[in-house]
Amino acid sequence: MFKPTIKSKCLKHLQGHRRRAIRHKEFFIFKCHLKCRTAPHFHCISCTSTFMRKDGFLKHLLMCESKKPKVVVVEVKSEESSPASETVTAVSSEAGSAEDMTVSDRAKSLVSGDTPINGKRKVYLVQHSFPEQAPIVLQSIDEQRVDKGPTCEEMAVQGSENEMVGQGPTADGDIVEGQMSTDKPSKASMDEGKPSVVDLSVSVGDHNVCNSAENPHPTETDVAIRTLVNEISGHTPVESTVPLRSRSDTQDLCPFCGLMLHRKNLQVHLRRKHPEQVSSQEKPAPAQVKNLKQQRLPLRQQQKIAMESEIRDVFRHCIRFPNPISASVIADEPVDTANEKRCITILTCWSQCDLERGVKLLFSQKWTLLCKHGIIEYVLPSGTSTYMQGALLRCQSPSGTLRAVVREEAVHQYLEVWGQNGLEKSFDLTALNKHGKVYEDAQFACLAWSPCEKKLLYVAEKKRVEPSGLSSLGSANEDGGIVLLEEQDKNLYAEDWGEGLMGKCCPVLCVVDLNKGAVIVYAGVPPHISPGQALWAPNGRGVLFVGQWNEPFRLGLKFCSNRRSALYYLDLKGNCECLSSEGVSVLSPRMSPDSCWIVYLQGQVFGPHHQCLSMMLYDMKNRTTSVLVDVVRRAVKGQFAGIYESLPSHCWSADSERIFFSSACENYKAVFSVNRCTGRVTQVCGTDALRLDDFGSVQLLTIQKDMMVMSCSSPNQPPCLRVGFLSSVDHAEDMQLYNLGRANVYEGFDWQPMLITPPSQEENHQFSDLNFGAILLKPYAPERRKTPLVVNIHGGPHSHFAAEWNATAAALSKLGFAILMVNYRGSTGFGQDSIESLLGNVGIQDVKDVQRAVLCALQNDATLDPDRIAVMGGSHGGFLACHLIGQYPDFYRVCAARNPVINAATLLGTTDILDWRYSSVGIQYSFDLLPTSQSLTDMLEKSPIIHAAQIRAPVLLMLGGRDRRVSSHQGLELYKALRSRNTPVRLLWYSDEGHSLSKVSTQSDCFFNIVLWFKEHLN
Repeated sequence: MFKPTIKSKCLKHLQGHRRRAIRHKEFFIFKCHLKCRTAPHFHCISCTSTFMRKDGFLKHLLMCESKKPKVVVVEVKSEESSPASETVTAVSSEAGSAEDMTVSDRAKSLVSGDTPINGKRKVYLVQHSFPEQAPIVLQSIDEQRVDKGPTCEEMAVQGSENEMVGQGPTADGDIVEGQMSTDKPSKASMDEGKPSVVDLSVSVGDHNVCNSAENPHPTETDVAIRTLVNEISGHTPVESTVPLRSRSDTQDLCPFCGLMLHRKNLQVHLRRKHPEQVSSQEKPAPAQVKNLKQQRLPLRQQQKIAMESEIRDVFRHCIRFPNPISASVIADEPVDTANEKRCITILTCWSQCDLERGVKLLFSQKWTLLCKHGIIEYVLPSGTSTYMQGALLRCQSPSGTLRAVVREEAVHQYLEVWGQNGLEKSFDLTALNKHGKVYEDAQFACLAWSPCEKKLLYVAEKKRVEPSGLSSLGSANEDGGIVLLEEQDKNLYAEDWGEGLMGKCCPVLCVVDLNKGAVIVYAGVPPHISPGQALWAPNGRGVLFVGQWNEPFRLGLKFCSNRRSALYYLDLKGNCECLSSEGVSVLSPRMSPDSCWIVYLQGQVFGPHHQCLSMMLYDMKNRTTSVLVDVVRRAVKGQFAGIYESLPSHCWSADSERIFFSSACENYKAVFSVNRCTGRVTQVCGTDALRLDDFGSVQLLTIQKDMMVMSCSSPNQPPCLRVGFLSSVDHAEDMQLYNLGRANVYEGFDWQPMLITPPSQEENHQFSDLNFGAILLKPYAPERRKTPLVVNIHGGPHSHFAAEWNATAAALSKLGFAILMVNYRGSTGFGQDSIESLLGNVGIQDVKDVQRAVLCALQNDATLDPDRIAVMGGSHGGFLACHLIGQYPDFYRVCAARNPVINAATLLGTTDILDWRYSSVGIQYSFDLLPTSQSLTDMLEKSPIIHAAQIRAPVLLMLGGRDRRVSSHQGLELYKALRSRNTPVRLLWYSDEGHSLSKVSTQSDCFFNIVLWFKEHLN
């Protein structure tokens, strides 16, 4: 095989330089790659100006008055102790001007030896006089400096505005890059021994190819190099490539960032990018503009900074919209009795993200409605919102005159009662020392007023007292609220309820007597259950609550509706009675306004940890239970698909005849009502009922006194409040809704739902003819441009992407990405059969569904770019994302995964929901079940780690250090597997985060890094 010689390499190198050079009259002008500027640039042949942009340089060449050649002084320094070390300095100037004459005189003085030289040096004065002549070496001298004085470097700096340090041959003949600077160099930098300038006519490689004496038999390569060198150095005249009239004649530099812009766009650029600078000074001073030009960043770095700023601004814009989380009717007063006019006051609570502080803020807002005959005639302005600092729980009294708030400040928790005259009662719960922290989560927490409005009910952690040196026996006080531990048990493991419920081990029911100012901890709760979701029984004679089984050990409870529990009644004497079946899961008990009925949701134990639930009706008088709404096995298109989420705190109509709730239905979320007597389910608010301005999802917040308050949103519309009165029992869908305001924003991108039927080869024969869905968000773009596609996969896996406002998806769309959010088989909103079809088929069925959805989107929309597809997801969504890049390595270009499941076999002993690891592979779980080699093999074979060797797409991992659901070691396992195979991977570690990565600062950082990762690897 032919091995390239040094000469052939030099020839290719020089030819590459020539192809990129600018030909102007008798000159070849090359781009300088030294460090005199922060990026490659051009030097003018007639003055000291430098340019990074070619168009600006061509314009300058036409306008530059002087076109005279340069005088170049090349100085080579060779240390006596190290002959191989050389430093070459070049000083360029224009002959003819006063300044140039000074430099020329100094150069001649160097040649003649008038100026002392430090050390032994060789000085070459090269003059490019005429294009038909080769460079002429005027003189070469060797001198020894005898006294101290200004060195040639210092004189060169004084005589020239720009000092140029280029490239030159070392003693070994290699061409080494040098340095270029506009500032005065230090003596240390001059003595580092870095060569600076290459005189192509003097030496190439180890030999001077122009010296025929040393090379008497020049090869064909030698002749080509000599010809090219002579042509570059001016031996062969060529025509100029500078146009007579450049487009840059109509372009100007931005005085603030240095970008070259068309003059007609300059003013728009200044207004958009530099409004503060333009307002502070109408026209920058010439000296300041020149300084900005010299200090401006390279174009690539400017673009990166602008892109990062745009990403942060877009995410800040999308996440800033408030989200309503609760509502209550606090007043209903007659205004005109004769005309049946009423004044109704609605109090709402909102959550809003503050990126500057990295926290979620809570605030409240009131609306006053003037109504007549069940019709809203006028809505008064809402006024200013009120910040709710430190509020954990809130509850309005039945009469609406009092409001209870549990607030946390520093290390203390307070219970406050607010009335019309301000703060009426305040209790320091921490100082009373009756219990531990008050619960504020969705699984146990409650805050309920007694019917007489003299007591408040809530749930807190049982008080644990550290044992003293004298105490050796454990005991409990009369109210069961204090437990003394033995001295040897101070390090006893306290088992909590898993992810999101750390430190919550033994909840107790607590009651505050407002008149006595005392806190009572209820006794009588069986020791094997943990009480929560409590409410007052009729007439305040007892308490109803949901009891979670503790034994034999606690499983993770958050996002899990399949834990064994039951509905209990506890009277004031401590007698506890179970009102529901014991082998089921129970949640969301709600009392009717007439106190005669209780509805609650019921599901099966184990199996899928989020499932379709049935609604149960308990008759308080007859003490009987019946099924009001059964589990929906198969959903009919566009019809009710089952209940999948908790009931609102107020869900009954005023006549106790109907129950209202929100639920997922295919790709949407709608509001339904069920008749207590007939069990008939009716869609009240959704895409097919009422005109909701194309809202994709409706969430019921409350219904009180027949007034419904709902949050409506869509993928391109942030949440807003809608209110309306119920009309009649048989025509609930005729209700008129009114907008209470809030964000009136319609973002500039489109969305469309998709309903997909899997092909026959991808059918689950046990659960055939099942559909699944997806939602496609796409920014508005010209038809000729292809849009990159981001496939977003939800976790769960029994969860749901609804057509509602999603800040992450909206921000990605505004940044130019199309987003496909897939509801694969197993998602909620498609019936219980769809959920159960995934058991035993994870890593297979769900992976095929996501891939099928992507192929359908590409087939139906030609504007999507099939060559730029990214995939992202969290938890089980990360599990599927890693499966996809492993099973389809040539299809997906980049991946981002948050706390992904990588190896189900190794996750078995570290997760708080180990029952799901068995159910996911089709094994029925029981507490005493131990792993077998076959079960571990099944878990491993369905995990993405087995496809790690095929992964080629760059992977971004985001892990929470305190994740109890999916251990962070899962992501680390994939990280090590990819690093060992040189696959691009980046790991972000959030040490104080759990599974959801829910902190505002973490959400912002994750989004920022995801977008940068996608842009880097999709472009």
